[in-house]
Amino acid sequence: MPKYIYTPLFFILTFLHAASAQTAHINFTALSSKDGLLSNSVNAIIKDQYGLMWFATDDGLNKFDGTNFTVYRHIPGDTGSLRANEILALHEDKAGNLWIGTSGGGLSRYDRKKDIFIHYAASTPESGPLPNAVIRSICSDDAGMVWIAQYERLFRLDPASGSIFRLDLAGARPASMILTCVLVDSRQRVWTGTNTGLYLYDRTSGSIKCFRHDERLPQSLISNDVRAIAEDRDGNIWIGTMAGLCTYRQDGAGFNIHHRLSGATSALSSNEIACIVADEKGDLWVGTAEGLSIIHLPSQTITNHVPRQGHAYSLTSKTIRCAYIDQQSIYWLGTFRGGINKYDPNLNLFDIKPGRAFTTGGRPPAIISAFAEDGNGSVFVGTEENGLFRFNPRTEQISPVTLQSPAVQSAHLTILALLRSRNNKLYAGTYANGLFILDPATGSSRHLEQGAGAGDLSANDIFCMKEDRKGRIWIGTNGQGINLLQDEKVVKRFTPYPRPGAKNETLLPINGYIRAIEEDAEGNIWIGTHGGGMAVYNPENGEWKIYTQSNSRLPSDKVQALLPDSHGNMWVGTYGEGLSMFDKKLRSFINFSEKDGLQNTTIYHVLEDLNGLIWVSTNTGISSFDPVKKKFRNFTYHNGVQNNNFVHASGIRLSGGELMFGGLDGFNYFDPALLTVNRNVPVVLLTDLKVSNKSVAAGDDAPIKEHISVASEIRLAYKQNFSLGFVALNYTIPKQNHYAYRLEGFDKDWNYTGTVNTASYTNLDPGEYTFHVKAGNNDGVWSTKDTVIKIYVLPPFWRTIYAYIFYIAAAGGLLLYSRHRGITRLRKKFLLEQEREEAKRIQELDRQKIKFLTNLSHDFRTPISLIMGPVDQLIAGEKADNRLEKLGMVKRNARRLLNLVNQLLDFRKMEEHELQLQLSEGEWVSFVKEVTDSFRDFAEKKHIRLKFSSRLHKLDALFDHDKMERILFNLLSNAFKFTLEDGSVIVELQEADQQWVCIKITDTGIGIPRERQQQVFDRFYQATTTAAILNQGTGIGLSITREFVRLHGGTIGVESEEGKGAVFFVRIPLMPVPAKAPQQTFRQAGVPASTEMTEPSGRQVAPAPAEAPAATADMPLVLLVEDNEDFRIYLKDNLCGSCKVIEAADGKEGWQKALALHPELIVSDISMPQMDGISLLQKLKADKRTSHIPVILLTALANEEQQIAGLETGANDYITKPFNSDVLYAKIRNLLQLNHTLKNTYSRQVRVLAPEAEIESAGEKLMNKIAGYLEDNLASSQLSVESLSKEVGMSRSSLYSRLLELTGQTPVEYIRSYRLERAAALMEKSEMTIAEIAYLVGFSTPNYFAKSFKSKFNMLPSEFIASMKKSDAGSHN
Repeated sequence: MPKYIYTPLFFILTFLHAASAQTAHINFTALSSKDGLLSNSVNAIIKDQYGLMWFATDDGLNKFDGTNFTVYRHIPGDTGSLRANEILALHEDKAGNLWIGTSGGGLSRYDRKKDIFIHYAASTPESGPLPNAVIRSICSDDAGMVWIAQYERLFRLDPASGSIFRLDLAGARPASMILTCVLVDSRQRVWTGTNTGLYLYDRTSGSIKCFRHDERLPQSLISNDVRAIAEDRDGNIWIGTMAGLCTYRQDGAGFNIHHRLSGATSALSSNEIACIVADEKGDLWVGTAEGLSIIHLPSQTITNHVPRQGHAYSLTSKTIRCAYIDQQSIYWLGTFRGGINKYDPNLNLFDIKPGRAFTTGGRPPAIISAFAEDGNGSVFVGTEENGLFRFNPRTEQISPVTLQSPAVQSAHLTILALLRSRNNKLYAGTYANGLFILDPATGSSRHLEQGAGAGDLSANDIFCMKEDRKGRIWIGTNGQGINLLQDEKVVKRFTPYPRPGAKNETLLPINGYIRAIEEDAEGNIWIGTHGGGMAVYNPENGEWKIYTQSNSRLPSDKVQALLPDSHGNMWVGTYGEGLSMFDKKLRSFINFSEKDGLQNTTIYHVLEDLNGLIWVSTNTGISSFDPVKKKFRNFTYHNGVQNNNFVHASGIRLSGGELMFGGLDGFNYFDPALLTVNRNVPVVLLTDLKVSNKSVAAGDDAPIKEHISVASEIRLAYKQNFSLGFVALNYTIPKQNHYAYRLEGFDKDWNYTGTVNTASYTNLDPGEYTFHVKAGNNDGVWSTKDTVIKIYVLPPFWRTIYAYIFYIAAAGGLLLYSRHRGITRLRKKFLLEQEREEAKRIQELDRQKIKFLTNLSHDFRTPISLIMGPVDQLIAGEKADNRLEKLGMVKRNARRLLNLVNQLLDFRKMEEHELQLQLSEGEWVSFVKEVTDSFRDFAEKKHIRLKFSSRLHKLDALFDHDKMERILFNLLSNAFKFTLEDGSVIVELQEADQQWVCIKITDTGIGIPRERQQQVFDRFYQATTTAAILNQGTGIGLSITREFVRLHGGTIGVESEEGKGAVFFVRIPLMPVPAKAPQQTFRQAGVPASTEMTEPSGRQVAPAPAEAPAATADMPLVLLVEDNEDFRIYLKDNLCGSCKVIEAADGKEGWQKALALHPELIVSDISMPQMDGISLLQKLKADKRTSHIPVILLTALANEEQQIAGLETGANDYITKPFNSDVLYAKIRNLLQLNHTLKNTYSRQVRVLAPEAEIESAGEKLMNKIAGYLEDNLASSQLSVESLSKEVGMSRSSLYSRLLELTGQTPVEYIRSYRLERAAALMEKSEMTIAEIAYLVGFSTPNYFAKSFKSKFNMLPSEFIASMKKSDAGSHN
């Protein structure tokens, strides 16, 4: 072994040069409790294999990722938490297990997957650490065994089996021995430090060797109180004790001693050593009770570091408890009450001299405003309101410099500009106090101020100065331009306001607020102004060139700083618009701003370093710019830059290359050549998983089974929203980390989020995804390997594998079922075709049936008309009762036959959905009573009691008279049909609720079985009856009745017991007609009704016979067109007494006779061969020769469509078979009389006389117009309120309101009254019968006319005529 190894280290260090004990400082940054550290007293530090820092404190355990602290403390009742808060030891073995030694809580291991602690506790002190044991130190060997220095004993733990072995350090252990530290060296020897000596355990031989201090032996241990053991890179074992430092000789012959010598320059900070750690450079970092000592082993030099007053980046505590050097060469120091101190060689940490160092007597911190370098390496520093100082960068000493001034004290001067000239004179430009010229060698100074003399300054506010190549000093003022000095005298002034006659004053072509002056390589003077842009002056020819925003690409007219660089370019710093470079080749400005990477666009000063980089001070920090790469690099308060604004023109590059920038908080100074780039590639670690904005802990039922930092997959339910937190383990400037992430399977590209370290996703489709995240450190070095984690979004139950199996099975089943259906369909296809053919045949039969029923009803109506017409005439002229009885029987059966025909037609309409209500006004109670009374003779004949009762006295309402008559007819017919002799039929009329009325028809017949009561309303249903009752019905009567009731919006039902009769209930909502106003003199027509007035016996009231015409020659000519010969003869016989009748058998013959004979009126059937009645009517109305002839249409078809078609074609009236011949005669007579009146009226108008102008009111005009329209349409069945409103040009509601206002009557009441007044006048002055008058004034039946007449005049028409005749007779008498 080399001889020098045996030389005591003491002698080597003693003879080192005095300069070896360097005082050069290292900049430290600190982490304390205000940053999240649990306690400022730190006992142990370690970085785990994932890159996370762990700090053991007096009040718990901290995990640190560079940005956030995670706290682990004892939680009562939580077995997964620490058992004590005072942590003394930390260690990570080669398997990655993190071991924690506590004071009073024993030994614990951190379970990363579950984020809990697993505790190791023995039952006896001999078998292992107790639950309340004090663990002082922990380490491990290559075999994975963990060595534990308990307070009193040394243990070895096997992590695999959990077994613990106690090692006896000495057979007779001193009772006061306390273990302090344990180390396993590179040779796998176990070193244990105690307060009674050092112990070495050789695992190979199993021997234990003890080392103690022996004053007789110089090579013995320096002290028995061992506090720290470490191994350097060369394998040397260093032992730190309470009495100093020593190293174990590799030959085993003892120790080399180094202790503190009083006054020695090669001494440690203190002999009380707490920790030792060796780095890869060969330096030994020794923590003591009085500071940090760094021993550079290759050069055998020592550097001591202690807290320095006023230095922001010195140690925060002199007591260093622990030290740790990580893989990125970052030095971590744990202190007592000073938190953690960190030295990071990768961190560019600028030195700062605070402004308070330049003030005394409690004055505010000084603002650093100017710099100038002295020849001996010192720097002159100008301040605002604090005068001039000299600063020594090596010693950091500051001393004031006196400037003699009679006006103001030197310590209160505001220095805005400093310049050291080539003759070593210092020029100091001030604010408001002119210029000082100082000779540093002698300390004398000269003062120049503003004055009127040729040698005086033009202003006392001096903002900038520049010495040109000829030694002249250019001085820029605030508002008065430039003063040029030579030999310390003002020789020329450049001013925007030159005085007349002043020989040394020259016009300045820009404003006088000068902020920067520089000289380029060609000798041109560049001048920057505040608000006036920039000017370039050629001293040789006196030419000026101006650059402004308006005439160049200069970004701003406010120029703050100028710099000619080493390449001949001129750099311009502007106020708020960034940095510009004037390219002398292109003669143009190139601008750089925030979009190019500059952190702030307000430039205060511009400097160039020795490597050609451009440095600028701004509002938010310092930036450097590489002109070649066109890239900015920004430095902020994280780099030690003062966290405040810098100051205009406050900056300098020293001769050694160092840069200084002054600001509001002092000045920063640094050497750009020493700045480094952080090449440490950051590792990204997942820190948090949030689902629905709640952090998720690992668990069996949780999305993660392990802690998110070590989890390999995440399993999420369908539609769960989640976010992932992550951090880059960069401890240099973690807040400047940049992140990018991508979810493979969802994102197409990387998402670059800047400093945001969270990724959120919502509504992901089920499937497998891979989350990638990477990061870049503070200098833009990105990680080469992504951190990845699998994410499984579980499908909903309907998208699981079981669901798809079910879908496949269901689809297969559907296919099989479809195939089965297809086969079945093919088998049934032929049958289906047969069914379709059969359905078509049945449908065709139904159509033929309906057509047959329609034709049959048409054929029935004509014979019925031939029966009912003559019978009515015979009854009217018959006096004998026995003959009247037989004629009545004929009439009743004819009416029954007509009802059956109508039922067939109604059945056809029901089949074709053509049934519609024809509502008209009527008095409900009398209507029901009249229909009931029509069955009295039938009841008397069958010996059945018929009773009618009503709880309603009177009810005027709107209803369909025809259909309601059929409802009652069918129900009463059924009641009489199934009621035996001596039975009874009761018709009761009662009010249900509000507008509902109820008709109750009760009989004592045979009844209906309960199970068949709902079938009686079905079509073609006929009940089986006894022999005593003959059921001759068709089975459609009650079905039609139910349809009629439903049309009215009502209901029908039946209650019956077999053998006890039946009760039919009909409930119908009726709309009441408004109460009639008192009778007025205005005439008003009524609404026609289809119900005829009958006497109690059922016989119709016959109208008075028409008077025979006076002479046949004067009879009107009537053309009768009818294909049925009997019916045609019957009509002719009835009309021949008053008309000349010509006959035609069909429409074609009728057309020919109409052209040949020109009849005054034509009566035509509709259904005829050759040409039907509608076609005949169209031809008649289309021909001018026949268009004036009125036409009356006859038909057995009662559908409204044909009626509307006929009337729209031009028919004057429409009569449905069977009908009363008197009705036909009355309508013929009315039409002929109307034609005769029109002819007389127009024939008498020989000349037209202009009527006298009369002034009529609006009401009179309306009433005259209404009266004229009513008079013209009095006999028309189409007269209605709707037609009247159209005629007068008013809406129905408006007409209602206006007529009610003028007459007090509604339109319906007014029309009825008008018709009745007209009828009364005709009764008084004519000899017409009541029936003729009724038809003439527009009533459809004499029955309804008589009832309306009585309602208005309180007497029947016959009584009115009798009273008129009586009054006439009285007047004659």
